Amino acid sequence: MKSLITYIILGIGLIVFSLTYYPRYKQGGGEATISWDVSGYYWYLPALFIYKDLKNLSFSDSLRNAYNCSADNQQITYLPDGKKVLKYSSGMALQFLPFFAIAHGLAKPLGYEADGLSPPYQFAIHIGALFMCLFGLWFLRKLLFQYFKDSTVAWVLFFLIVGTNYLNYAAIDVGMSHGWLFSLYCFLFYLTDRFYKSPSYKTAIKIGFVLGLLVLSRPTELIGIVIPLLWGVNLLKLSSIQNRIQVFVKHWKIYLISIVTMITIGSIQIIYWKYSTDNWLVYSYGDQNFSWLHPHLFLYTVHFKNGWLIYCPMMILPYIGFLCLTKKKEIFWPIFIFSGAFLWIVSAWDIWDYGGRAMIQSYVALMFPLAALIEYIQTKWPLRIVFFGFAFLFTYLNIWWVHGIHRGGSIFTSEMSKAYYLKTVGRWHINEQDRKLLDVSEDYSGKILDADTLLRYQFNQNKPNETLINNTTCLYLQSDSNVYTNFIVPKPNKQFNWIRASIDVECFKDNWDTYRMTRFGIRLTKNNQEVKQNSILIDRIFHKLKKQHVYIDMKITDLNYDSIEVYMMNPEEAKSSFAISNLNLEAFNE
Repeated sequence: MKSLITYIILGIGLIVFSLTYYPRYKQGGGEATISWDVSGYYWYLPALFIYKDLKNLSFSDSLRNAYNCSADNQQITYLPDGKKVLKYSSGMALQFLPFFAIAHGLAKPLGYEADGLSPPYQFAIHIGALFMCLFGLWFLRKLLFQYFKDSTVAWVLFFLIVGTNYLNYAAIDVGMSHGWLFSLYCFLFYLTDRFYKSPSYKTAIKIGFVLGLLVLSRPTELIGIVIPLLWGVNLLKLSSIQNRIQVFVKHWKIYLISIVTMITIGSIQIIYWKYSTDNWLVYSYGDQNFSWLHPHLFLYTVHFKNGWLIYCPMMILPYIGFLCLTKKKEIFWPIFIFSGAFLWIVSAWDIWDYGGRAMIQSYVALMFPLAALIEYIQTKWPLRIVFFGFAFLFTYLNIWWVHGIHRGGSIFTSEMSKAYYLKTVGRWHINEQDRKLLDVSEDYSGKILDADTLLRYQFNQNKPNETLINNTTCLYLQSDSNVYTNFIVPKPNKQFNWIRASIDVECFKDNWDTYRMTRFGIRLTKNNQEVKQNSILIDRIFHKLKKQHVYIDMKITDLNYDSIEVYMMNPEEAKSSFAISNLNLEAFNE
């Protein structure tokens, strides 16, 4: 009963939170529900049902530009022979299809364009995701209840929904595949458990369908086949293995039906590839690949840039819980093998800094060791206090993280650094200039001693790129201009520990694209060879205050150099406009 009440309360809470906190279906451009990767999953539907152009995709540019759903044409991969193919496989589009159909039928009667991306389509996918979320959590609760106490299941649901990044993908970034696949895995685990208690063709067909849909959505989800093959098998007990072989032999027709169903669903992608490219198999991810023999385990899990366990520390606890799950050997081995293989696959992807979102669908398995850990500590008061202390701390950090990547504006997923994380972790409000630590780790905040001015430059309106703006002579770095301005001074005669370059900046136009941001930096050289460089992207710090005094520090103790360069640079295709005045360079001791 406790788990049911928890499910109802958290389910209602998720819906309310999703529709009020940061509803993506109300956002535009790259923040909309159907944008970036999601638009790539989704592109099959307007291509097939609206524009009747699944092969040439000639509608793509105009539709993408009309809604600005991505900065580039990432939905499509251009093959060496010039043919086009949709980058992502079609499983998510198949899951979106019922909700797309409803939106398409209502768009015109409601006064919207029936073009595939107008508000009814955005809202339909958002609501569909919430439906899938509640569907999955319902079967997860029913499944866990077969193995653990009702109160344990209630705690698992709470820590999963509130304490992990599942919250973000179930309630905010709902169009992404991970929440949907999580729900499919919930159903797969539930069906598998039910099948081995009472084998039937009906259940086997459902298992095959779910597996096929998983693989059709992300081919690497083929790892899910471990669950129906090994569920209930103790791999350390010969009689258990022999018993499973006997089940295979006895019910081989049922297993065959399940396999045929899975292959039938999965073949949808092969048919599409053949239709579009005349090839049965196509690798549509270009130069993005896996390093199967050398997965980026350390980087993926604990690197400050976007390490899964750094920003979702709650998931450390299930790995401790595997020690407790060993008592349930019939489910320990399939869960342990599936979880280990899943982490290996995810961390083998060479773009390892895409973060912990790819692990979310594996949480279905990891909730078992978490439940086992909770039951173990229930009667051990010292451990119970420690466990819940950490669990609630991790829950707080997860809520901080979710807020930070959306309305808080303090988390920058794949751009994070150790210095910035340690400066801002757990804080709801940050100083805008703290964002400098995304680029540099050195930021002196102590008392400045023995300061010596090395350069003080007042800009001259008679020089190129220097002008008079708002009664101040300044360097004007204009958008769409490629400008590099530098000043070089010799190494000071006196020994110093630090140098600091500072400028007064007025922002007229900033941007979010790091490749097009204005850079301000210090560089030390020896015989024209770089010794050390610190630089920051100043667009980062101009989201609220449009006039700021900006500085950058560099520690120079024991460095062998002969000159110091201070520079400001607008890159090619710059999208920023700044007026920079009062350049100062000083050396000091701490």
